[in-house]
Amino acid sequence: MLSSADAVIIGGGIMGTSAAFHLAQRGLRVALVEKRFIAAEATGKSSAIIRQHYSNEITAKMALYSLRVFQKFSDAVGGDAGFVETGFVVLVDAKDRDGLEENVALQKNLGINTRLISTDDLRALDMGIAETNTVAAAYEPEAGYADPAFAATSFADAARKLGAVIYQDTRAIGVEMVGGRVAGVETTNGRISTRAVVNCANAWAPGIGKMVGVDLPITASRHQVATLQRPRAHAQPHPIGADFINQIYYRPEGAALTLVGSISAAEAEQKADPDHYNEAVDYAFVEDAAQRIRNRYPYMAQALSKGGWSGIYDITPDWHPIIDEIPNGSGFFVAAGFSGHGFKLGPAVGVMVADMVMRASAPTAGLARTLFRYARFAENQPVRGKYEYSIVG
Repeated sequence: MLSSADAVIIGGGIMGTSAAFHLAQRGLRVALVEKRFIAAEATGKSSAIIRQHYSNEITAKMALYSLRVFQKFSDAVGGDAGFVETGFVVLVDAKDRDGLEENVALQKNLGINTRLISTDDLRALDMGIAETNTVAAAYEPEAGYADPAFAATSFADAARKLGAVIYQDTRAIGVEMVGGRVAGVETTNGRISTRAVVNCANAWAPGIGKMVGVDLPITASRHQVATLQRPRAHAQPHPIGADFINQIYYRPEGAALTLVGSISAAEAEQKADPDHYNEAVDYAFVEDAAQRIRNRYPYMAQALSKGGWSGIYDITPDWHPIIDEIPNGSGFFVAAGFSGHGFKLGPAVGVMVADMVMRASAPTAGLARTLFRYARFAENQPVRGKYEYSIVG
């Protein structure tokens, strides 16, 4: 094991591997420690939807930046992220059209390729969808999904080529502080001397925070995904959707499957121990998800259940991440609490972490992290989105 590094990253998901790549790209000696293997936890179980529909400018800007990376991943990073372009629709009740128009205007001003579409346009785009006379819709033609394990592994491989050292099956068991500053990380395989630690441990981030006396307001919740096989007559993949009316998201998987998950804020109530939780899907959830997707696609009444799985969300009180140094000047950095919508932001977060650790005088590509400061919770200044279903952002 390295005796020293300029920065030690804890966590081998999309955030940790992206951070490792971007820090190594800037010339730092980087070590990443992962208690299992790359993408073993939340990242590997992500639905990995890539969309830019957010109601805050900075998160929309992060999503757009990341989309451009996913679209040209082999050039920007190297390797393969498994990106598949499908398009993405947002469906809200007609009474919420004004809010949707406001969000689309914000996104268009940032250069996002999105537009409001009529119900006729929606039906032409997706012939299998139910009658939509009471629905307002927006469409992003460039959106899609990726393979989360491919993406994280490719970031890790690219970081290695730049000199980063990645330790798997290696757990961080202590962070040493001397005079209020990070001095090293103790792991199950030895100690690494360092002046910078980046906590990218997702639902495990609070445990890392406690090592230095930092209380991170992040709770772990179990998120279920149902897998349904579309009837043969509808094998053609449909767009990804965020259906606010039925409180679900859905996306195609290959030529025949549809994944369905919840966008209800009630997801936060599914508390879980991230080290000991049921990683399968409940029958009751599959049954409920099947009914909700049938409301949007009547032909899904003929769909076959193919099971599903459960992953872990790291939820903050306002469903937005913490990207900050805590306390300032300590060398202890956090990029966690993405609340179930973080995978698509991974490339941008790596840039933001690199700026933060390198103490850049100005944010790269305008990717400022001020909104995600840790102090906002104590100041009662949460990030406020425009949607009731906070998981969407």
